[in-house]
Amino acid sequence: MSSTQQSFTSSGSQSSTSGFPLSIPSTTFSHTSSFLSQETSNPTTLADPNSPETFKQNVQISLEHVSRVNFLARSALNGIQNAYQVGNNPAQTEAELTALNQAIRTLAEFLRQTGVGAYPIPPSDPQSAQPDPPTEQQLIADTTRNIQQLYEQLKRTQESSAVVANLLGAAEARSKT
Repeated sequence: MSSTQQSFTSSGSQSSTSGFPLSIPSTTFSHTSSFLSQETSNPTTLADPNSPETFKQNVQISLEHVSRVNFLARSALNGIQNAYQVGNNPAQTEAELTALNQAIRTLAEFLRQTGVGAYPIPPSDPQSAQPDPPTEQQLIADTTRNIQQLYEQLKRTQESSAVVANLLGAAEARSKT
């Protein structure tokens, strides 16, 4: 657990020291470093990596990293969209893309190692956020509806294929006679 977060912290700082001047705030990871100092000073946290408190902290760290990925993606997109504008620095855009790539890899590794990646992370945008996570019945209904749509699409594709095969077979039979 501790090594997971330590590797995550160190790889997050690598993106800001890539040799390019970045204007990306590194305060996003301050919570992680303070968490590490708390974790190493508290032996009960090290004893139970599956505790609800540890999980809550991992979810919070994950949300912070998702926010950082979102920020880097928007910044890189802005740099790409304004690539031919006066005053745009392509080295800055390249550095942001490199930092974004590293942040995505680091986030994926953190989610995989902590197990938080198995759960849906609610959107951080308050406009699109749902007040409550979906219930099991809602998830079952959505899954059933999606499966039914896929089944109907497959059925239509098979029926269309059968019609084409019949037309080709009839055209071939006519050309032989």
